[in-house]
Amino acid sequence: MRQSVEQILEDVRAALDHSDSGLLAAQLAEVHPADLADIYSVLNDEQRSQLVFLLPPPATAALIAELDEAERSEAVEDIDTANLSEVVTELEPDDAADVLSELTDEQRVYVLEQLPDEQSDRLEELLEFDEESAGGIMTPKLVALPHTAKVKEAVDAVRQAAEAADVHYVYTVDDKGRLVGLVQLRQLVTNRDETSLASISVADPVVVHVDDDQEDVANKMRKYDLTTVPVIDGAGRLRGQITHDDVLDIAEEEAAEDIYLMAGTAPEELEEPSSFRAASIRLRWLLACMIGTAISGIIVGGFNRAVPHEVYIALVMFVPMMGAMGGNSGIQISTIIIRSLATGDLASTKVRLTIAREIPITLIMAPCCGAAATIITFLGLPFLKSWGMVDDSVPQILMTVAVGSGMTVAILTASMLGMTLPYLFRKLGVDPAIASGPIVTTTNDIVSVLSYFVIGSLILGGVQTPSVLKDALDVAVAFGL
Repeated sequence: MRQSVEQILEDVRAALDHSDSGLLAAQLAEVHPADLADIYSVLNDEQRSQLVFLLPPPATAALIAELDEAERSEAVEDIDTANLSEVVTELEPDDAADVLSELTDEQRVYVLEQLPDEQSDRLEELLEFDEESAGGIMTPKLVALPHTAKVKEAVDAVRQAAEAADVHYVYTVDDKGRLVGLVQLRQLVTNRDETSLASISVADPVVVHVDDDQEDVANKMRKYDLTTVPVIDGAGRLRGQITHDDVLDIAEEEAAEDIYLMAGTAPEELEEPSSFRAASIRLRWLLACMIGTAISGIIVGGFNRAVPHEVYIALVMFVPMMGAMGGNSGIQISTIIIRSLATGDLASTKVRLTIAREIPITLIMAPCCGAAATIITFLGLPFLKSWGMVDDSVPQILMTVAVGSGMTVAILTASMLGMTLPYLFRKLGVDPAIASGPIVTTTNDIVSVLSYFVIGSLILGGVQTPSVLKDALDVAVAFGL
């Protein structure tokens, strides 16, 4: 009966406590690498180092292949440079290239010198590509034959490569190595030995280029329901293939990256072993938000002279509601727009369609929220006056109209930001997920509060608003904002 991961963890800890490599090897003999990666993630630093030290190179390689980037970096640091070449030899080429990219130049040169020339040349080729591009995640292990080859040759090639490569197709190439087509394995089984591959191959298959971003690769494979996609260079030469398991890793990595950005941090935070450096990554976002809230405060204070003091106090009481509603509505729409931007080749067209859908929704939501704010203000203002929180001289009808109108305009302006900023960020080459992070949420708060006070001052304070806006701007400039 298969042990649970919890039971294996207890046994591993006991073996590590006694530094018993034999016992550890016996316990892990039947453990799946994915379970071993789970165990590694909950061990302390000392136990992790012991585990990597005691594991044989094949087991270490299997473990590294299952770890995320941050844990993989830590594991590689614990491997002696002299043994690292043995571990790299056991890894798939794309995983080996990832490990090598994290080494110092001296370590990388040493490890490559220990490898067979063919493997070393292959890895050096992979290291030329960006690690988040198709070339960086592909594996050069595949079966490729001249398009003039016969079925029998293809079957023999598949048999020889079956243990070393993940074979889904036999690729056909011309005399310059350019991809011509691909043959599905079932075609090899159902055709005679002397049948030409050219006659049964799929011409003009879906491909990706070595420089394509990994997220675009994942989108294309999902769109066309592919288990494997060939990778070509600018000249059309076949360079490698990307398999479905690589795409699952990409999807998880990209989703995690978007979540971190939307939460106001960065993916590299988890790669930082230092708490101080991890805190610095979060702080740079939070401090930017602090500046934004300071601007909101300047705006609120700047309108102090736009209306009578008692009216100003009444307006200030509804500022949190305006800021929160504006920020929330902006997040809702920006999240939907970001999702549209992540849907592949027709992202721009889909965004336009999404915006066309969101505009009437916003035009319904804004007045509904305005009406709700109007009702809340109309019913709540008498109680606030009776509790002494609002002066009796504040005109109830005008105050109600000011809050309701301000809410409507705040929702409209924040929604427009939510629609346009993600698209603008993408055009500027910035990850659109940032448009749902705290910085843009703070921007929505600023716009919402400003809209609310402009409307409220115009309704309750007459013509003094423009000069107040100038005063507020002068204060902002004085603070260097």
